[in-house]
Amino acid sequence: MQPKALITGATGFIGGHLLEALVEKKWEITCLVRPQSRTNAIEKKPIRILRGRMNEASVLERAVEGQDYIFHLAARIRSAPREVYAKANHILTKELVNACLRKNPHVKRFVYISSISVAGPTPLGQLLDETAPPNPVSEYGRTKLEGERAVREIWDKLSVTIIRPPNVYGNRQQETEMLIKLLRCRIVPFLREEGKSTSLIYIKDLVRGILVAAQSPRAQSQIYYLTDGEGYSWREIILALKKNVLGQTLYLPVPESFIYTLAGFADILRAAGWKKLYFGRKIWTAMAKSRWLFSSAKAEKELGFRPYHGLESGFNDMFSGRE
Repeated sequence: MQPKALITGATGFIGGHLLEALVEKKWEITCLVRPQSRTNAIEKKPIRILRGRMNEASVLERAVEGQDYIFHLAARIRSAPREVYAKANHILTKELVNACLRKNPHVKRFVYISSISVAGPTPLGQLLDETAPPNPVSEYGRTKLEGERAVREIWDKLSVTIIRPPNVYGNRQQETEMLIKLLRCRIVPFLREEGKSTSLIYIKDLVRGILVAAQSPRAQSQIYYLTDGEGYSWREIILALKKNVLGQTLYLPVPESFIYTLAGFADILRAAGWKKLYFGRKIWTAMAKSRWLFSSAKAEKELGFRPYHGLESGFNDMFSGRE
Protein backbone atom coordinates (compact mmCIF):
# COMPACT_ATOMS: atom_id res chain seq x y z
CA MET A 1 0.00 0.00 0.00
CA GLN A 2 1.34 3.39 -1.01
CA PRO A 3 1.84 6.10 1.65
CA LYS A 4 -0.88 8.68 2.13
CA ALA A 5 0.12 12.33 2.42
CA LEU A 6 -1.54 15.68 2.99
CA ILE A 7 0.00 18.78 1.42
CA THR A 8 -0.99 22.31 2.36
CA GLY A 9 0.29 24.96 -0.03
CA ALA A 10 0.31 22.61 -3.04
CA THR A 11 -0.58 25.48 -5.38
CA GLY A 12 2.63 27.31 -4.45
CA PHE A 13 6.13 26.98 -5.89
CA ILE A 14 7.68 24.49 -3.43
CA GLY A 15 4.38 22.72 -2.73
CA GLY A 16 3.73 22.24 -6.44
CA HIS A 17 7.11 20.60 -7.00
CA LEU A 18 6.68 18.43 -3.91
CA LEU A 19 3.27 17.35 -5.21
CA GLU A 20 4.77 16.36 -8.58
CA ALA A 21 7.48 14.30 -6.89
CA LEU A 22 4.95 12.41 -4.75
CA VAL A 23 2.62 11.81 -7.68
CA GLU A 24 5.57 10.35 -9.58
CA LYS A 25 6.17 8.03 -6.62
CA LYS A 26 2.46 7.11 -6.78
CA TRP A 27 1.68 8.27 -3.24
CA GLU A 28 -1.97 8.90 -2.37
CA ILE A 29 -2.15 12.67 -2.11
CA THR A 30 -4.69 15.02 -0.56
CA CYS A 31 -4.25 18.75 -1.14
CA LEU A 32 -5.95 21.06 1.33
CA VAL A 33 -6.74 24.37 -0.38
CA ARG A 34 -8.75 27.46 0.47
CA PRO A 35 -12.15 27.85 -1.25
CA GLN A 36 -10.86 30.68 -3.44
CA SER A 37 -7.55 29.03 -4.42
CA ARG A 38 -6.83 28.53 -8.11
CA THR A 39 -6.18 24.84 -8.66
CA ASN A 40 -5.91 24.68 -12.47
CA ALA A 41 -2.31 23.49 -12.28
CA ILE A 42 -3.10 20.50 -10.08
CA GLU A 43 -6.67 19.50 -10.95
CA LYS A 44 -5.70 17.00 -13.65
CA LYS A 45 -3.28 15.14 -11.40
CA PRO A 46 -4.35 11.88 -9.69
CA ILE A 47 -4.96 13.54 -6.34
CA ARG A 48 -7.78 14.47 -3.98
CA ILE A 49 -8.48 18.18 -3.58
CA LEU A 50 -10.13 19.16 -0.32
CA ARG A 51 -11.47 22.71 -0.27
CA GLY A 52 -12.34 24.35 2.99
CA ARG A 53 -11.80 27.26 5.32
CA MET A 54 -8.56 26.61 7.13
CA ASN A 55 -9.75 28.33 10.29
CA GLU A 56 -12.38 25.63 10.81
CA ALA A 57 -11.31 22.76 13.06
CA SER A 58 -13.60 20.28 11.30
CA VAL A 59 -11.90 20.99 7.94
CA LEU A 60 -8.43 20.48 9.38
CA GLU A 61 -9.46 17.31 11.21
CA ARG A 62 -10.94 15.84 8.04
CA ALA A 63 -7.75 16.73 6.14
CA VAL A 64 -5.28 15.13 8.59
CA GLU A 65 -7.27 12.02 9.46
CA GLY A 66 -5.75 8.82 8.04
CA GLN A 67 -2.65 10.49 6.60
CA ASP A 68 0.79 8.89 6.95
CA TYR A 69 2.65 12.15 6.27
CA ILE A 70 1.66 15.80 6.50
CA PHE A 71 3.64 18.45 4.63
CA HIS A 72 2.64 21.91 5.82
CA LEU A 73 3.77 24.54 3.33
CA ALA A 74 0.81 26.94 3.29
CA ALA A 75 2.00 30.38 4.39
CA ARG A 76 1.65 34.09 3.80
CA ILE A 77 4.85 35.37 2.19
CA ARG A 78 3.90 38.57 0.41
CA SER A 79 3.42 41.88 2.15
CA ALA A 80 0.41 42.01 4.47
CA PRO A 81 -0.71 43.42 7.83
CA ARG A 82 0.70 41.60 10.84
CA GLU A 83 -2.62 39.96 11.69
CA VAL A 84 -2.74 38.38 8.21
CA TYR A 85 0.79 37.03 8.60
CA ALA A 86 -0.06 35.75 12.08
CA LYS A 87 -3.24 34.02 10.94
CA ALA A 88 -1.55 32.26 8.00
CA ASN A 89 1.87 31.45 9.46
CA HIS A 90 1.27 30.97 13.18
CA ILE A 91 -2.38 30.31 13.97
CA LEU A 92 -2.99 27.94 11.06
CA THR A 93 0.12 25.95 11.98
CA LYS A 94 -0.97 25.72 15.61
CA GLU A 95 -4.49 24.63 14.66
CA LEU A 96 -3.18 22.06 12.18
CA VAL A 97 -0.88 20.34 14.68
CA ASN A 98 -3.68 20.37 17.25
CA ALA A 99 -5.98 18.72 14.69
CA CYS A 100 -3.31 16.04 14.30
CA LEU A 101 -3.18 15.48 18.04
CA ARG A 102 -6.93 14.97 18.09
CA LYS A 103 -7.41 12.90 14.94
CA ASN A 104 -4.03 11.49 13.88
CA PRO A 105 -1.55 11.46 16.81
CA HIS A 106 0.38 8.54 15.29
CA VAL A 107 1.13 10.24 11.98
CA LYS A 108 4.53 9.06 10.75
CA ARG A 109 5.78 12.60 10.29
CA PHE A 110 4.49 16.16 10.30
CA VAL A 111 6.93 18.25 8.24
CA TYR A 112 6.75 22.00 8.76
CA ILE A 113 8.41 24.04 6.02
CA SER A 114 9.71 27.13 7.76
CA SER A 115 12.24 29.64 6.42
CA ILE A 116 15.68 31.13 6.97
CA SER A 117 13.74 34.32 7.73
CA VAL A 118 13.27 33.02 11.29
CA ALA A 119 17.04 33.13 11.76
CA GLY A 120 17.53 36.63 10.42
CA PRO A 121 20.56 37.92 8.51
CA THR A 122 23.93 36.29 9.05
CA PRO A 123 26.57 38.31 10.93
CA LEU A 124 29.56 39.22 8.79
CA GLY A 125 32.01 36.35 8.44
CA GLN A 126 29.70 33.72 9.92
CA LEU A 127 27.84 30.70 8.61
CA LEU A 128 24.79 30.05 10.79
CA ASP A 129 23.64 26.59 11.81
CA GLU A 130 20.66 25.28 13.76
CA THR A 131 22.24 26.13 17.14
CA ALA A 132 22.14 29.90 16.49
CA PRO A 133 19.28 31.69 18.30
CA PRO A 134 16.56 33.01 15.96
CA ASN A 135 16.64 36.73 15.18
CA PRO A 136 13.92 37.52 12.60
CA VAL A 137 13.79 41.04 11.19
CA SER A 138 10.48 40.88 9.30
CA GLU A 139 6.85 40.10 10.13
CA TYR A 140 7.09 37.08 7.86
CA GLY A 141 10.11 35.81 9.79
CA ARG A 142 8.58 36.56 13.18
CA THR A 143 5.32 34.77 12.40
CA LYS A 144 7.09 31.79 10.85
CA LEU A 145 9.10 31.56 14.07
CA GLU A 146 5.84 31.57 16.03
CA GLY A 147 4.71 28.74 13.77
CA GLU A 148 7.89 26.84 14.66
CA ARG A 149 7.22 27.38 18.36
CA ALA A 150 3.69 26.01 17.94
CA VAL A 151 5.21 22.89 16.41
CA ARG A 152 7.94 22.55 19.02
CA GLU A 153 5.42 22.81 21.84
CA ILE A 154 3.95 19.44 20.83
CA TRP A 155 6.88 17.57 19.30
CA ASP A 156 7.11 15.35 22.35
CA LYS A 157 3.59 14.18 21.42
CA LEU A 158 3.79 14.21 17.63
CA SER A 159 6.48 13.11 15.16
CA VAL A 160 7.64 16.44 13.72
CA THR A 161 10.48 17.81 11.59
CA ILE A 162 11.13 21.48 10.74
CA ILE A 163 12.89 22.45 7.50
CA ARG A 164 14.33 25.92 6.91
CA PRO A 165 15.03 26.37 3.18
CA PRO A 166 17.22 29.25 1.99
CA ASN A 167 16.51 31.04 -1.31
CA VAL A 168 15.08 28.37 -3.62
CA TYR A 169 15.25 28.56 -7.40
CA GLY A 170 13.74 26.52 -10.20
CA ASN A 171 11.02 26.55 -12.82
CA ARG A 172 7.89 28.49 -11.79
CA GLN A 173 9.65 30.46 -9.05
CA GLN A 174 8.11 33.88 -9.60
CA GLU A 175 11.10 36.16 -9.08
CA THR A 176 13.37 33.88 -11.15
CA GLU A 177 10.79 33.94 -13.97
CA MET A 178 10.66 37.76 -13.79
CA LEU A 179 14.43 37.95 -14.10
CA ILE A 180 14.43 35.52 -17.04
CA LYS A 181 11.91 37.73 -18.86
CA LEU A 182 14.16 40.72 -18.25
CA LEU A 183 17.21 38.87 -19.54
CA ARG A 184 15.35 37.77 -22.67
CA CYS A 185 14.92 41.45 -23.41
CA ARG A 186 18.76 41.52 -23.31
CA ILE A 187 18.71 43.63 -20.16
CA VAL A 188 21.17 42.36 -17.57
CA PRO A 189 21.28 43.93 -14.08
CA PHE A 190 24.96 44.47 -13.38
CA LEU A 191 25.58 44.34 -9.65
CA ARG A 192 28.67 45.20 -7.71
CA GLU A 193 30.64 42.24 -6.49
CA GLU A 194 30.16 42.27 -2.72
CA GLY A 195 31.21 38.72 -1.87
CA LYS A 196 29.12 35.74 -0.88
CA SER A 197 25.78 36.90 0.45
CA THR A 198 23.26 34.08 0.13
CA SER A 199 22.82 30.34 0.35
CA LEU A 200 20.75 28.64 -2.34
CA ILE A 201 19.16 25.31 -3.12
CA TYR A 202 17.71 24.00 -6.36
CA ILE A 203 14.05 23.00 -6.03
CA LYS A 204 14.65 19.34 -6.93
CA ASP A 205 17.30 19.04 -4.21
CA LEU A 206 15.03 20.72 -1.68
CA VAL A 207 12.15 18.35 -2.43
CA ARG A 208 14.46 15.37 -2.18
CA GLY A 209 15.78 16.68 1.14
CA ILE A 210 12.26 17.19 2.49
CA LEU A 211 11.38 13.58 1.66
CA VAL A 212 14.61 12.26 3.18
CA ALA A 213 13.87 14.16 6.40
CA ALA A 214 10.22 13.03 6.42
CA GLN A 215 11.20 9.38 6.32
CA SER A 216 14.29 9.41 8.56
CA PRO A 217 13.86 8.33 12.21
CA ARG A 218 16.75 10.63 13.15
CA ALA A 219 14.88 13.69 11.88
CA GLN A 220 12.12 13.44 14.48
CA SER A 221 11.97 16.57 16.68
CA GLN A 222 14.77 18.22 14.70
CA ILE A 223 15.34 21.41 12.68
CA TYR A 224 17.39 21.41 9.48
CA TYR A 225 18.77 23.91 7.02
CA LEU A 226 18.97 22.45 3.50
CA THR A 227 21.36 24.24 1.12
CA ASP A 228 23.61 23.26 -1.76
CA GLY A 229 26.62 23.76 0.51
CA GLU A 230 27.91 26.90 -1.20
CA GLY A 231 27.48 30.65 -0.86
CA TYR A 232 26.91 33.04 -3.75
CA SER A 233 26.90 36.72 -4.57
CA TRP A 234 23.86 38.09 -6.40
CA ARG A 235 26.16 39.21 -9.22
CA GLU A 236 27.32 35.61 -9.60
CA ILE A 237 23.74 34.33 -9.62
CA ILE A 238 22.57 36.80 -12.28
CA LEU A 239 25.56 36.14 -14.54
CA ALA A 240 25.05 32.38 -14.27
CA LEU A 241 21.41 32.82 -15.24
CA LYS A 242 22.41 35.16 -18.07
CA LYS A 243 24.70 32.45 -19.44
CA ASN A 244 21.74 30.08 -19.81
CA VAL A 245 19.36 32.68 -21.23
CA LEU A 246 21.64 34.67 -23.55
CA GLY A 247 24.84 32.67 -23.90
CA GLN A 248 27.53 34.87 -25.41
CA THR A 249 25.18 37.17 -27.34
CA LEU A 250 25.15 40.93 -26.88
CA TYR A 251 23.22 42.47 -24.01
CA LEU A 252 22.63 45.78 -22.28
CA PRO A 253 24.20 45.96 -18.81
CA VAL A 254 22.21 48.15 -16.44
CA PRO A 255 23.34 49.49 -13.06
CA GLU A 256 22.15 48.33 -9.66
CA SER A 257 20.02 51.45 -9.34
CA PHE A 258 17.81 50.07 -12.12
CA ILE A 259 16.84 47.11 -9.93
CA TYR A 260 15.88 49.47 -7.13
CA THR A 261 13.66 51.35 -9.58
CA LEU A 262 12.17 48.08 -10.80
CA ALA A 263 11.52 47.05 -7.20
CA GLY A 264 9.69 50.33 -6.66
CA PHE A 265 7.56 49.62 -9.73
CA ALA A 266 6.74 46.19 -8.29
CA ASP A 267 5.64 47.89 -5.07
CA ILE A 268 3.28 50.13 -7.08
CA LEU A 269 1.78 47.17 -8.95
CA ARG A 270 1.20 45.31 -5.71
CA ALA A 271 -0.27 48.33 -3.90
CA ALA A 272 -2.66 48.94 -6.79
CA GLY A 273 -3.75 45.32 -6.71
CA TRP A 274 -2.69 44.74 -10.32
CA LYS A 275 -0.04 42.11 -9.63
CA LYS A 276 0.76 39.97 -6.58
CA LEU A 277 4.52 40.19 -6.36
CA TYR A 278 6.82 39.18 -3.54
CA PHE A 279 9.60 41.35 -4.95
CA GLY A 280 9.87 44.98 -3.88
CA ARG A 281 12.27 47.50 -2.38
CA LYS A 282 12.19 46.01 1.11
CA ILE A 283 12.81 42.54 -0.28
CA TRP A 284 15.60 43.74 -2.56
CA THR A 285 17.32 45.56 0.30
CA ALA A 286 17.05 42.51 2.56
CA MET A 287 18.44 40.28 -0.20
CA ALA A 288 21.20 42.44 -1.59
CA LYS A 289 22.37 44.35 1.48
CA SER A 290 22.28 41.54 4.04
CA ARG A 291 23.95 38.15 4.22
CA TRP A 292 21.89 34.96 4.39
CA LEU A 293 24.46 32.19 4.69
CA PHE A 294 23.63 28.90 6.39
CA SER A 295 25.18 25.48 6.92
CA SER A 296 23.47 22.21 6.04
CA ALA A 297 26.18 20.15 7.77
CA LYS A 298 23.66 18.77 10.27
CA ALA A 299 21.44 17.37 7.51
CA GLU A 300 24.50 15.95 5.76
CA LYS A 301 25.71 14.25 8.94
CA GLU A 302 22.41 13.00 10.36
CA LEU A 303 20.38 12.34 7.21
CA GLY A 304 23.06 11.70 4.60
CA PHE A 305 21.63 14.58 2.57
CA ARG A 306 23.79 15.56 -0.40
CA PRO A 307 22.65 18.08 -3.03
CA TYR A 308 22.96 16.95 -6.62
CA HIS A 309 23.15 20.48 -7.99
CA GLY A 310 25.26 23.56 -7.53
CA LEU A 311 24.30 26.85 -9.14
CA GLU A 312 25.52 26.07 -12.66
CA SER A 313 24.17 22.52 -12.83
CA GLY A 314 20.90 23.64 -11.24
CA PHE A 315 20.36 26.27 -13.93
CA ASN A 316 21.40 23.76 -16.61
CA ASP A 317 18.82 21.26 -15.35
CA MET A 318 16.21 23.98 -15.01
CA PHE A 319 16.58 25.10 -18.63
CA SER A 320 16.80 21.58 -20.00
CA GLY A 321 13.23 21.04 -18.80
CA ARG A 322 11.82 24.29 -20.21
CA GLU A 323 9.97 24.49 -23.49
